[in-house]
Amino acid sequence: MQNYFESPESIEARAIMRLVSLGTTTLDDARELISVPDRQQHALKLFVAVAGKEGAPIGRALVFRHKVSEEFEKLASSMQSNSSVAA
Repeated sequence: MQNYFESPESIEARAIMRLVSLGTTTLDDARELISVPDRQQHALKLFVAVAGKEGAPIGRALVFRHKVSEEFEKLASSMQSNSSVAA
């Protein structure tokens, strides 16, 4: 059940982890889905730096992707810990 005080990045990370648990995707493919490739991230950060206010939404999107990644890694670590305890 969804916690209504849960952050959007945590909700997205859980949804992507659900895809992994269902076997729809692998952990590595999920990580790729979440991440922004380095080359694009660099270009977008440069744009944000020179665009001023107009670049702010892009900056927020990059921060969001990073937070989703952090939340996903916490879930992945927890999942791996639980599976090693069960074994």
